[in-house]
Amino acid sequence: MGERFFHNFEWLIFIPLLALILIGLLNLYSVGHVPQSLQETFQPAGGNFFHRQIVWVLAGVVVMGIALAIPLRYYEVSAVFFYFVPLIFLVVVLLLEPAKGSSRWIVLGGFRFQPSEMMKIGVIFLLARLLSGKRNDPNRFRIITLSFLIVLVPFLLIIKQPDLGTALVFPALLFPVLFWRGLNESILILFLSPVISAFLTIYTASTFQRGAYPYPLLIFFLVILVVAYRRRQRLFQSISLVVINLGVMLLVPNLISRMKLYQQRRILAFLKPESDILGMGWQVYQSKVAIGSGGFGGKGFLQGTQKLLAFLPERHSDFVYSVLSEESGFIGSLVVILLYTLIVTRGLYLATKVKNRFASMTIIGICSYFAFHVIINVGMTIGLAPVTGLPLPLLSYGGSSMLVTCFLAGVLMNFGSNFYEY
Repeated sequence: MGERFFHNFEWLIFIPLLALILIGLLNLYSVGHVPQSLQETFQPAGGNFFHRQIVWVLAGVVVMGIALAIPLRYYEVSAVFFYFVPLIFLVVVLLLEPAKGSSRWIVLGGFRFQPSEMMKIGVIFLLARLLSGKRNDPNRFRIITLSFLIVLVPFLLIIKQPDLGTALVFPALLFPVLFWRGLNESILILFLSPVISAFLTIYTASTFQRGAYPYPLLIFFLVILVVAYRRRQRLFQSISLVVINLGVMLLVPNLISRMKLYQQRRILAFLKPESDILGMGWQVYQSKVAIGSGGFGGKGFLQGTQKLLAFLPERHSDFVYSVLSEESGFIGSLVVILLYTLIVTRGLYLATKVKNRFASMTIIGICSYFAFHVIINVGMTIGLAPVTGLPLPLLSYGGSSMLVTCFLAGVLMNFGSNFYEY
């Protein structure tokens, strides 16, 4: 049994995972490093982040080992527990900080953790358990409603903190799992197309000068009309598709006009960072400078200037990828992306290989977790996604994120290594 497990052990996940952890530690060490000749001029940018992260990595390895050892049936049975415990903590966070409304941590003695990170595990498990039932077709109204409620409750609680970046993770977990379970593509289009309509409407309202034609929005609406016409046999869905998207296009500009000025500036800074370089666009602009200055091969380990001069904000967490790109260049940043890609693609393969539907749904949820975090964080550093504060798994500083990522990675390797049982 032991030899069989070792032979089937998911080395294609474990090795990239270990490599990312080591790269993350080296990167955090570089963030806090100041050459001895300059120590009187500059203060360490990273503080004790490197030493603290070592502790979190060691704890994460232990958590990963535990997740790897637990049989699948215990995950399935305890899915409700994994969901409601962090949900209670989310409520407690809001009750403990009603005035500030911005606290995201619960402190127990000397230990501090984010319930919103733990909530990601609960949502993945509970969605997988709900949709793994033979009769739980995601195209049935009751099942799709329950699936949305599982996501909606933590989404609203986390938005209230407020933490938009983390809240957006939950819809990103929902739709891939529903699609994998067999959600009708018409329903998927009905839910996702308004999101695109909203983005294009905001882009048009923020970047197009008065009197200019909003071509992207017009083209997308024509696509909606074509899709609706081709599905005219399903008259209700076709009409709903057109009406919902048209409603979004008409309502979003009104909602933007009602926003506070700083909120409008954040939207504009995302779409056109150069319009407010010294204000809302500062983070993205400096991140682009750091990444661009790395060139093809990078400036070398510990040689980054953007993090040394403290031009680059949140360089230990949100913009840790920018530090990596500055020092290791295009080659190093591409290697990191390929390591993440290997984990996700291997996970997708395992989802088709395991026999148990709960395991398959859980694997898709975990792959979505990795993919969404990487796409948004990297996109954020190069100006292709808004600055939301989502960490880069295994590279960004943070205990809660490290523990949750290691736990999910352990579950992924568990299900893959025991595919002959599951």
